[in-house]
Amino acid sequence: MTSKRLLTMRRAVPDDAEALARIDAESWPAPLAAGADAWRSRIERFPEGQIIALFDGEPAAVATAQRISSEFFAAGPITYQRLTDGGTFRRSHDPTGDIYQLVGVGAGTIVRGFGVGRRLIDRQIEQGRSMPGVRRILGLTRPARYHRHPEMPIDDYVNLRNKTGRRSDPVLEFHLGSGAGLISVHAGFRPDDGESLGYGVLIEYPVTKSEGRMPNDE
Repeated sequence: MTSKRLLTMRRAVPDDAEALARIDAESWPAPLAAGADAWRSRIERFPEGQIIALFDGEPAAVATAQRISSEFFAAGPITYQRLTDGGTFRRSHDPTGDIYQLVGVGAGTIVRGFGVGRRLIDRQIEQGRSMPGVRRILGLTRPARYHRHPEMPIDDYVNLRNKTGRRSDPVLEFHLGSGAGLISVHAGFRPDDGESLGYGVLIEYPVTKSEGRMPNDE
């Protein structure tokens, strides 16, 4: 990405739904990508949580979030289907919920490798921190290469590190290497996620900067 090309961010609008579905299709395995109808529903219910990165004015990456209540979070199994109402946020989003839930991030091929996903998540974190009533910032991320080590216990895999000391799984490292804490691991979180063997990893970012080091803090 050269200095002559412009990257900006803004809130999604309903007309972005088709473009966001294309970004998801480039970013996620086919069973996990959200379609245009799901994106329209998310934008309708919580436009503040649907943040797009524009590359020369065209949608190129997106991060999605919602607000849920602690009571809702604790009321049933930790599954993607329940916590996001199948990715639509129709019954899961609570405009006064005390948890700001990071649901996903995707980057199209044109901006991949330039740290745009990290910038979007940092923007989401700052937004969650700024919202009255938010007490926790949680996300459920993917142990995306666990299918390469199916013989290894999941708890061992989550903590597997490479020679540099970083977590071997790049998706886990994306969050856990940038200020998030590891809370718990959940079997059956998303059964159609074959790469992760259905597992989800609950992570939490500090709701105030004083609680931990965030990316780019000196």
